[in-house]
Amino acid sequence: MADRKAVIVGIHATEQGLSLPHRTAMDLALDAVRGAISDAGLTPADIDGAQLDWPGPGGVAGEGSSWARLFGRDLRWTSDSMLDNAGARGLLKAAAAVTAGYADTVVVGGCRLVSRGPDNAPVGAGDEPLEFTDVWGSYVVAQFALVAARHMHEYGTTSRQLAEVAATIRNNGSSNPEAMMYGKGPYTAEDVLASRMVATPFHLLDCCIVGEGGAAFVVTTADRARDLPHSPVAVLGGGMEYHQAAYANPALYREVGQIGRDASSRAYGMAGVGAHDIDVFSLYDPNSFEIIRQLEALGVCAEGEGGPLAESGAIALDGKHPVNPDGGCLSYSWNGTQQMTLKVVEAVRQLRGTAVHQIEGARLAVVGNAGSGAQHYEMAVLGEGR
Repeated sequence: MADRKAVIVGIHATEQGLSLPHRTAMDLALDAVRGAISDAGLTPADIDGAQLDWPGPGGVAGEGSSWARLFGRDLRWTSDSMLDNAGARGLLKAAAAVTAGYADTVVVGGCRLVSRGPDNAPVGAGDEPLEFTDVWGSYVVAQFALVAARHMHEYGTTSRQLAEVAATIRNNGSSNPEAMMYGKGPYTAEDVLASRMVATPFHLLDCCIVGEGGAAFVVTTADRARDLPHSPVAVLGGGMEYHQAAYANPALYREVGQIGRDASSRAYGMAGVGAHDIDVFSLYDPNSFEIIRQLEALGVCAEGEGGPLAESGAIALDGKHPVNPDGGCLSYSWNGTQQMTLKVVEAVRQLRGTAVHQIEGARLAVVGNAGSGAQHYEMAVLGEGR
């Protein structure tokens, strides 16, 4: 009987940079997609599902089926939503399609240039309703800051604990040759606290960077993977959680402070594991606090204990719960939607044993995207596919 279990067989990250003026969005998207297909040992003609950004020119902007002509075949599965084309959400939807038989081999990813062109604006700007964004400037940083400030009030979480998170992850990127902030460190908690305030309680170095780049991965069946060059990485479990539309209203800790708890419980249950079985966490880090919050929501520690846990060194490369060994959004890259895909790429590298900062003996990884300020969460548990 055919084994249609979904596995990841190809990954690719393009160059990442604060600005890549020599590259276009289509150029970077092609680089990401072709790189992932090549890494999988496949050709474009093998692809029958495209959850991919289509930046144009040609085709219809934003319509994933535009990739069919480049692949040279009709597609069986596609998606036109940018969040369905990236990260854990894209992975879970591609895995569902493959497992159900709607498609056999799906590519997820692409590129969006966020530092130039129409994307060069804070998330939420220009969206309806505008009563919080345009009048009060309540964009992404401020939305997350609201949640962080309440957590600090409720549990005594300190600015220094946030700074320790930022310094730890930034130092991972500072020593990663692929990271945008390579060689910019080392950073100390004092450096973070000395940087200018952006939105209380976030200092500049508590906040992620913004740049350009792309990424992609290939999902297929376990049967198909047996003929391919890399050991497959299996999608063992996953979950999604949505409170309301992202950035439609200010985030309130009492409503979204634990977002991800239900998704993680579902994901761990599918995988037959618990939070303390996970060897490496590849988590969304738009700011330092969101790591503390996720450690709690994902069951690594109790609510209110994330700050002391992070401050103890537990999230460092040699800690019990290493987080974002590549440098994350704080130092490796935040490149628009595809920063979510970079989380999948790093998790797969860790499980293949090919990461720059390899966690010894990594067998289980968690990928987490979005969070409290965005008011939604997607998570996947990944493990060995054979």
